Amino acid sequence: MNAGLALLAAALTVVVASASASAEELAAVLGPWCFSLGAGALGLGLWLRGRVRRMRRVLGSRPWTAHASVAVQRGGGSAAVVLAVGPEGDELLVLTPLTVQWRYHLLTDTAGVLWWCGDPRTGGVLAPPGGEELIRARPLGTRRARRTLGLPQVRALSHRPPPRPPRPAAAGPGPAADRPASPWLTVPPEKPARRRRRRPGLTWLALLVAGLAGVVLATVWAEQSESDPQIDLTVLSERSDGRCVVRWNDPFDHQRRTGPYRCDPDRDPLLDDWETGFVVSYGPWKGDLYNAELEGTSAFTVMDTVGVGGLLCALVGLVGGAVHLIRRGRAAVGPLPAPAYAGADPPSGQPWAPDGSAAPPLTYAVCAAAATRQAALRGPGAPPDRPGAGVRTGPWWRVPVLLEATGLTRILYPLACLVGIGTLTLARPGTVSGPLQVFAVVFGAFGLYSLLRILRGGVPLARQLTRQADGPVAETPRYVLLEEPSGTGPAPVLLLFAADADDCAPPRALLRLLAPGPRKRPWAGLPAPVGTAELRGRREEPFLAVPWIDGRPHWPADAYEELDLADPETARYLEELVPARF
Repeated sequence: MNAGLALLAAALTVVVASASASAEELAAVLGPWCFSLGAGALGLGLWLRGRVRRMRRVLGSRPWTAHASVAVQRGGGSAAVVLAVGPEGDELLVLTPLTVQWRYHLLTDTAGVLWWCGDPRTGGVLAPPGGEELIRARPLGTRRARRTLGLPQVRALSHRPPPRPPRPAAAGPGPAADRPASPWLTVPPEKPARRRRRRPGLTWLALLVAGLAGVVLATVWAEQSESDPQIDLTVLSERSDGRCVVRWNDPFDHQRRTGPYRCDPDRDPLLDDWETGFVVSYGPWKGDLYNAELEGTSAFTVMDTVGVGGLLCALVGLVGGAVHLIRRGRAAVGPLPAPAYAGADPPSGQPWAPDGSAAPPLTYAVCAAAATRQAALRGPGAPPDRPGAGVRTGPWWRVPVLLEATGLTRILYPLACLVGIGTLTLARPGTVSGPLQVFAVVFGAFGLYSLLRILRGGVPLARQLTRQADGPVAETPRYVLLEEPSGTGPAPVLLLFAADADDCAPPRALLRLLAPGPRKRPWAGLPAPVGTAELRGRREEPFLAVPWIDGRPHWPADAYEELDLADPETARYLEELVPARF
């Protein structure tokens, strides 16, 4: 908001300074930019301030609750978060996080547990365990929520054990005692004595009316400019670049005036002491002198800014009002019952207690049962004659999963933008505006920086993996394929056991894998839930082992990791990795 106010003040200063001929060209360039950026920053600040007030109101009146969660992509850059709510975890709440792309890791790097504070029907606040990072969220509509519940990543959510509840940070009455001591959450609850009736539709109506007013005002000024009188000017002095000083009779107050003017340097030498111009006949610029190129007054710059800004405001108000009416017509959606899936029986017996009192030892039999259940919930993978696209070997650029992991496919867009605009600028000068050139340079610089990082890190790692895949067999352990509860899609994890391990053997290592399938079907091409793998590669630090299963390589996302079962962090991670222990 402060930046927006400062830019609007700068725009006003530029408009006032445009009366001077020396600053006229600079004002014509900076004026629209300062006004547009200032209005956008001020509007964004006001919108964020409203969101902060809503989040404060929710956090001050409700407690934190911990839920098993999964974050899934819904196409494009949007995401959805599904929480297991209800007394038995048999209800699923589908939310859409209102945050930027680079904060999505707060929803996925939480081992499948998120804190929730809010109303399932109106929205609330999500946070990783601890409550330090806050994300506004609202429920999805019925159709999109049920479509999200059909994704394979969500099917095992209702079978996962309930997480540990948030620990109260301070004693005291009310819901505030259930929240941690965070500087974001020290706001006392608001007094519910007066309840204001909010009318969010009035905001879009105000934008629409203001935008239409701006368009009408710009149209009236444009029509009045058609009747600006043309007058004769007497040139008193002139420079080689066309700047001159002229004298003329004002057609409105009939006074003789003298001022700067932009003359035509290519006019006939016989007319060196004569020129013609126009006088503004409307608005606060009445009496300003300008030439046929509209130079000499800021009236036309302001007219264009008001017209374009009003048109944008009207479009935003119209679209926002339409979306508001559509959402208003929908029924509020709360938690939905967890659907039943073919091929997966509901859990039976006593559920695992989070404190570990009813949990059996983490053995091969327990992990294999959980992996088999996950595979049944995941559904069929790729057809037998069409294995996963990433389950192959060869040069790293011919392996789709390695090419995607390096990030080369994502930086092609900024580089293509830079090359395209640069080629167009060189081939046809003047067709690309200055702001677009600046945007292309900034966007291209970001792409070049990303390319440099990929060439230094991602590409050497992919080459090393392809070399490891053709290396000798280091060991042949038994494995259990599980899905890590973090990530926007399936995050496969191989839990490795000794080659001669029986059903009571504990895990000895783990190896995270890259999802082999495409974005819409990332689970396509995964191996069987249990079996034996050949770890190929050379024993070095770090050990980048490439597991071969059924004659196909499956590419690792991280190095081979030995497990220390005595470590509390490792034990907690393994407890959350196995979603159901009975």
